[in-house]
Amino acid sequence: MRITDLIWDFDGTLFDTYPPMCTDLKHTMAALGHDFTVEELLEQFTQSRETVLDYCAARTGLTAAEVDRHYRDYVTEHGQPEAHPFPYVVEFLAKFQAAGGRNFVFTHRSESVHDYLAKADLTKYFTDVVSAGKVFARKPAPAGNLHIIEKHSCDKNRVMAVGDRELDVLAAKNAGIEACLYTKKEVDSAADHKIADFTELDALVGLTD
Repeated sequence: MRITDLIWDFDGTLFDTYPPMCTDLKHTMAALGHDFTVEELLEQFTQSRETVLDYCAARTGLTAAEVDRHYRDYVTEHGQPEAHPFPYVVEFLAKFQAAGGRNFVFTHRSESVHDYLAKADLTKYFTDVVSAGKVFARKPAPAGNLHIIEKHSCDKNRVMAVGDRELDVLAAKNAGIEACLYTKKEVDSAADHKIADFTELDALVGLTD
């Protein structure tokens, strides 16, 4: 295969988490007396989590930190929202691993990423899962990607990062590896590749050669 190591983003890439997260944020804001639509929150969330928090803050008079605290309190009370892998993700992970490829995750999500993977029986397909947390700088910094590459002796020429936002792309480029942007929108991007469906990855990594 042309690509032997894939570094995946989690939210909005492996799992379709944005809609349920925005639904929870809508409920959080409604409890505080502020009305938002899921659609307008999604538009902001697809840029970054910080963007949607700032958006809510500007509309409500709260600070972004206060919005975040209320949202986290809601999730603590109600649990992480239900979310599932995007179509073909599971099949691709299995095929890529069976062909000798290695899958990794670098995400801004906390340890809950492991719960999602375990519930979907996907843990077995990942060599390592790294959360930014307090250890690695958040994307577009390359720290998490570089940690994976160095720890697992990856050949940079055969590594590709897959993500749904430009900050994922920039984190990959800053680490000196290929970047693949998953999006169904027409957007300008520094990505080396853009896909609208995960079935396109087969040819991209060389599984169909």
